[in-house]
Amino acid sequence: MSDRRLPTVSIVLPALNERSFIEGCLASLLAQDYPAIVEILVVDGGSTDGTVAIATGFGAPVRVIENPRVTAAAAMNIGIDAAVGTLICRADAHAAYEDDYIRRCVEVLLETGADNVGGPVRAVGTTPFGRAVAAVYSSPLGTGPAPSHYATERTDADTVWLGCWRRETLRRLGGFDEDRLQWSAEDQELNFRIRQEGGRVVLDPSIHVTYFPRGAPRPLWDQYFNWGVAKASTLVRHGSLPTVRPLAPAALVAATAAGALLGRSWRVRLAVPIAHTAFATATALWLGRQDGVDAPKAFAAVEICQWSYGLGFFAGLVRTARGRSFDTRPSGHR
Repeated sequence: MSDRRLPTVSIVLPALNERSFIEGCLASLLAQDYPAIVEILVVDGGSTDGTVAIATGFGAPVRVIENPRVTAAAAMNIGIDAAVGTLICRADAHAAYEDDYIRRCVEVLLETGADNVGGPVRAVGTTPFGRAVAAVYSSPLGTGPAPSHYATERTDADTVWLGCWRRETLRRLGGFDEDRLQWSAEDQELNFRIRQEGGRVVLDPSIHVTYFPRGAPRPLWDQYFNWGVAKASTLVRHGSLPTVRPLAPAALVAATAAGALLGRSWRVRLAVPIAHTAFATATALWLGRQDGVDAPKAFAAVEICQWSYGLGFFAGLVRTARGRSFDTRPSGHR
């Protein structure tokens, strides 16, 4: 296929205070071997840390666009409206992309006829705690058997991280939901709508991306708690979930609460937390055998990821029961 016949690609990169990651992210996107990338749109939600200056300094094909609506969902919709490429590829600042990332996305999209494609996520920590988080993130015992973490062959999936779509597909779907979901729910909810309409979401392990997870306990807690609320917002909107995986941490929280309320002895009341502590300890010791992974930090990461996600899920349901809307913007950006 000659360069003239290649579909043109617009990369849309939502950004908000990404000074620590934006330079490396953009460098990896500019190093792509796909010759028909026409633009990299950094859609900034009001960064105050120098992100915009760093991105602007790269020059064409990088272009910064303001996002007064702040969120990633809004950024994607603004980027889609501004894009001139035939295909849209989403990027994330907390990631670095193999040189063939865009090319493989386009090839898989065309080969499969899918509506969205993506690859497994390879997590790499940038701090000692982040390395433990990366190990947990990459283990079925840590975050559950999500295909997007472990796939070794091409498969249809319920969702993929980031994504590559035909621009007309996104416009037909009405873009990303900015108004009815907890912020950060937009990717998996869009993929849910694709599959509800009979479309396909394809995961291909030849598409390589490296993700840099949160490097400290509090940001990790906040991230996973919000993801739990986000899944609840999807359940409220659609009356069902894209997958049953979020129910595992929710069941952990529910069983613990039931034991605390109904148990007649301390053994019964504490049975679930004790069992989970034993599970987290065994998981952490196993993960701690990896180079650079500290077992106590891995233990903390397991506990944080699973408890915060489950608590977030129920917090979202309680919010709905009380008639409160979801937070469409991060705290501090109302």
